[in-house]
Amino acid sequence: MVNEASVDHDGSILDYCRLNDITIQPWSPFQYGFFEGVFLDNEKFPELNKKINELAEKYGVTNSAIAIAWILRHPANMQPVLGTVNADRIKAIAKAAEFHLSREEWYDVFRAAGNVLP
Repeated sequence: MVNEASVDHDGSILDYCRLNDITIQPWSPFQYGFFEGVFLDNEKFPELNKKINELAEKYGVTNSAIAIAWILRHPANMQPVLGTVNADRIKAIAKAAEFHLSREEWYDVFRAAGNVLP
């Protein structure tokens, strides 16, 4: 509990929205930083991509579908905005709604992204 980042990742905005039935729509969910690029298949995030790719192989989907499945598994019931009009990409990502990551898998991705559990 001494690691502030592991306790308060978002200034409690997610908690506020959940308590007040406000739906969060994460835009550009594959981006990191402020216009830095995508985190998928990015050499800056080897552990995260390794875990995502393992899960993609397990479920027979793309790494993008795993990233969206992770967001969909979040208890805030988010509605991701993909930012693409490519029909094939949308179909591939939509497979995220056909399976659910286990709680352990969700936390494995969370930790692989460099997050620390309290």
